[in-house]
Amino acid sequence: MNGDDRFEIEVDGRMVAATGSAVSADGVLALSGLGDGGIVIRVDGGRAAHLVHGASVSLEPGIRLAFRTFRGATVRHLRVAGLIWDWGDPAITETEIRAIGGIGDDVDLWRDGGSEPLRRGSVVDLTTPWPPQIDARDAVPERSSVPVVINGRQVLLERPEVTFEDLVGLAFPGTDLVSASSRALTVTYRQGPPDRPEGSLLAQEAIRVRQGEVFNVSATNKS
Repeated sequence: MNGDDRFEIEVDGRMVAATGSAVSADGVLALSGLGDGGIVIRVDGGRAAHLVHGASVSLEPGIRLAFRTFRGATVRHLRVAGLIWDWGDPAITETEIRAIGGIGDDVDLWRDGGSEPLRRGSVVDLTTPWPPQIDARDAVPERSSVPVVINGRQVLLERPEVTFEDLVGLAFPGTDLVSASSRALTVTYRQGPPDRPEGSLLAQEAIRVRQGEVFNVSATNKS
């Protein structure tokens, strides 16, 4: 321990000096610049926990405390890997969950037993009636082949990337419509990724497909 009992703690991503044998919630708020109003969440030790007003945490050599502070008075909740977490905002990002929980890139995060893992950097809404349930599972290597539907027929793609021309060839096997100047080709899709669930492709454009994505490829005579 230093002779003047000085310690470094992290407050909102900044390293600041704290003195004495303990730091209180009000002390953290003062160090953050929020004064005596706000919420203090302790984020070291693998979880996010509310430090209530009047409570304090001991300062000990070798232990670096970390806190996040928020304006307002509403504490939200979520459950991560079976543990209740507290938070001071209406939402928390997937990135923040990973950083606080010490969760590496070799693990996927899943919400409420969903069919797909959370996208990297996505936002988890904490204003729902029940606290969201976040589970961590070992990441599964990306499948080398992906089942999709092309013109009503299920097709197993050998790789997750496919081009406009690939889709035309799969929709009309045995023909060369791509080079036929008398044909107008259109490729549309639906049930795509959340950020682009439906749309169309242009000639020579590529897309990364997801399981179950539906494509419609049409060829019409040019007038």
